[in-house]
Amino acid sequence: MYHSSLPSEAASGLVTFFYQMKMAPMITGELGELLMPSGTGILGIHLQGRYQVNGFYSYDGPLPEYYLVGQQTRSYRLKVENEEADIFGIAIRPTAIWRLTKRPAIQFTDRPTPLEEVFAEAWLDTIKQIAEKPSFEKRVEKAEEFISEILSDLDLSKTLVDYALELIFEKKGCISTRELCKELHVSERHLQHLFRQQVGLSPLQYARITRFNSIFVEFTRAGESPDLPFLTSFFNYYDISHFFKDFKAYSGESPSQFHLERFSLLKELVANQPYLTQVQNIRK
Repeated sequence: MYHSSLPSEAASGLVTFFYQMKMAPMITGELGELLMPSGTGILGIHLQGRYQVNGFYSYDGPLPEYYLVGQQTRSYRLKVENEEADIFGIAIRPTAIWRLTKRPAIQFTDRPTPLEEVFAEAWLDTIKQIAEKPSFEKRVEKAEEFISEILSDLDLSKTLVDYALELIFEKKGCISTRELCKELHVSERHLQHLFRQQVGLSPLQYARITRFNSIFVEFTRAGESPDLPFLTSFFNYYDISHFFKDFKAYSGESPSQFHLERFSLLKELVANQPYLTQVQNIRK
């Protein structure tokens, strides 16, 4: 089961979308559900049980009850053992962790961090109140209140990175670091430093994830006969073999081996409002 909703205009300064995801225990030995990097950070609140994650570079095992994780750089697996797991999540803008924690975002890349190591006790009390609400809608309502309180103390003035992200989203990731720097009149070294601080990845890595997510959604919607020459050309891949390399890097399989039907959760996540591209639609 998966629900999602977009934030109000007021909360969109930090939030990309809200979601709730519930899964039953898996058969022993199952690899788990496949997920891919979404270009967002996540504030996760377990409502029941615990999800286990395998595939992050620096983390394998049960996720903390309440956690914050930054950018994900490759595909990973979610598993549920012993009892049903239910989680409420707040997907946040690429620069939100840097704004919230005042710490380099790269510290949270591929690393789920317990919220008690990040936020003050008062914030944790509010997180628990969100978890105690009786429905998805009520949790979103309480989360919106929480975000509104946080926003009143934050400076949301656009940074150079925000302008670069807008260009990346506008081009669906089909833009090079050199082109970004030319457009923004900044050196590559400086932009790379700012991205690692504020997003947790280099601009090249983030653009590459954005481009792949865009083509992956089109690829899966095309069914059994995707027009690979057209898709790879449209999304500025040098050739099909370059696309195959990206596909395997982010999904763990080649396009010919990949079948969306094997991944019920991923299929649900890309069906209507694809979670992989929602970050590209955030309000400016």
